Amino acid sequence: KPLISTGKDHVILLVLPSGLYQYKFIVDGEWRYIPDLPCVPDDMGCVNNLLEVQ
Repeated sequence: KPLISTGKDHVILLVLPSGLYQYKFIVDGEWRYIPDLPCVPDDMGCVNNLLEVQ
């Protein structure tokens, strides 16, 4: 499912089962995460944001 762009915002609506999800973004060709949100390191030592869906 593609993202929908509206100005500076990019939006996608997904229905996810309950659980923990790790994510990050590609900005100008580089992987990024948001340090002000919950973060965890993955198995390779890279940092991802963490989302808990209930």
